[in-house]
Amino acid sequence: IVNKNGSPLLDTYFTLHLCIGDHFYKSEVIRDSLNPTWRSLDFGMLPDLLDTSVSCFVVRIWGGQKEQYQLLIEWKVNLDGLRYTGQQIRSRNPNEIIFGLNDGYYAADFDQKDQSERKKNSLLQVDQSSVRNSYSVFSLLRLHTAQRAIKQTQVTVQKIGKEIEEKLRTTAACTERKKERECMQLRIAVLHSELERQRKALGRERDLRQKERALLQKKEDSFSAQHERLKEEKESLSKLQKECTAKREQFLKSNAQLTFRCRQLLSELSYIYPIDTNQSDYVICGVKLPNSEDFQAKDDGSIAVALGYTAHLVLMISCFLQIPLRYPVIHKGSRSSIKDTITDRLTEKEREFPLYPRGERFHFEYGVYLLNKNIAQLRYQHGLTTPDLQQTLPNLKNFLEHGLMWVLKMIQKSNNSDDMGENPSSSSVAPNSSAVQDTDEETMPAAQHAGAMNGSLVLEQAPISLVPELHCSVEQAEEIMGTEATGLGLGMGLGLADEARLDDYRCIPVDHAVAVECDEQVLGELDMAGFEEFSRRIYALNENMSSFRRPRKNSEK
Repeated sequence: IVNKNGSPLLDTYFTLHLCIGDHFYKSEVIRDSLNPTWRSLDFGMLPDLLDTSVSCFVVRIWGGQKEQYQLLIEWKVNLDGLRYTGQQIRSRNPNEIIFGLNDGYYAADFDQKDQSERKKNSLLQVDQSSVRNSYSVFSLLRLHTAQRAIKQTQVTVQKIGKEIEEKLRTTAACTERKKERECMQLRIAVLHSELERQRKALGRERDLRQKERALLQKKEDSFSAQHERLKEEKESLSKLQKECTAKREQFLKSNAQLTFRCRQLLSELSYIYPIDTNQSDYVICGVKLPNSEDFQAKDDGSIAVALGYTAHLVLMISCFLQIPLRYPVIHKGSRSSIKDTITDRLTEKEREFPLYPRGERFHFEYGVYLLNKNIAQLRYQHGLTTPDLQQTLPNLKNFLEHGLMWVLKMIQKSNNSDDMGENPSSSSVAPNSSAVQDTDEETMPAAQHAGAMNGSLVLEQAPISLVPELHCSVEQAEEIMGTEATGLGLGMGLGLADEARLDDYRCIPVDHAVAVECDEQVLGELDMAGFEEFSRRIYALNENMSSFRRPRKNSEK
């Protein structure tokens, strides 16, 4: 479109007119374009009485901006005069209207020269395969007659439709009442049907309610019976909890007694087999036992004796602590031996290795190696590492001094963790009790060994209830043991009571919290410093006792 107003872009639309009268079709508006393309004609928007058989009509294109339009192009189009331009739109003249039909695009013919030559050339250019015979005049007349009959029928239909609409307008009130009556009748029928359905549903719900009520009654009876059983089980559970608490206290009590008894036995073992240092060497019962790499042939006799003591000590420790040794020890004094039951390449006769020099040196050294492995096993079971396996007596002495201390610490941690989930009042022992408590029949045999130390009973004949509770401190016990062992009288200025003997005392409490029973609450009061003080005093007592080689008076040991 060539814009005469000079505006760069236009809003355009077109209208279609017959030769006379107003437009019968108006297109959509194309915004801001000088080469608009409108969509296909919507025949639904055409008037019903429009004569579509005409071949001549007027096209007017309107353009403008801001809803102000003016006529730009007006064409009177004769469909017979349009020229076919092809399947695609090519560059054409300005202000030219191009019509798109079913078979391609058509435009007005602007070229007027040599009409006959153009027609001739156009006839020669037609594809011969697409040439068909045209309608005859008679056929065209029949088509025109049929089209006119259709048009008259359409006019008649429209006329009858208007008459029907007029009648409907006159009878609209009556028809509306009839429609309302039919709607009401339909609603009544639907409501009757719904009422019947609801009645049946109500009957089913009532039956279901009766069944559920009976089921609920059964459940109520069952719940009542279960509630009664629950009460009985709660009472039984309360009794069982009390029994469990009592058994737990008894277990902790027995466990503490067992641990302290093991410590007492190990203390007595260290008294029976004292391990001392002589300059840079270690001796057991006065017999030197060098490390396994320092064995010499000239010391075979003393080495055999020392290894016999060591093997017996290791065997007794394993028995007291209930730790089975990986390599069983056969104790025969200085002719002890040890068995290797693990190595599968050995025969049954080759599994026993001597702990004294005999035959091949390798067998003896391997037996000492197995004994050191047993000592390392005992140390590992009690939380001690063994950096050097060849130091037999140092490792064993260190175990006797610190091995059970680790067990006591673990028991204390276990008791503390258990007590956090229990009632603090469940313990049957007073927290500040330092006196000797009565023992039951189950713990009597373990407490009546004649020579037991640190809380063992020494009066075997008299019942516990008839024996007065006499106590002495560790320092006083050391002084009494010293006077008994040396045979000195009690009137030598030692500050002891007249006729004082160690056998007169039922227990020797160490610090303030160790009594005969050694039960778990008393153990719980010992902190780390208390345990260390306890160990120091016990081994100080053992050191003093190791210098007194004579047995005490009126004692079996």
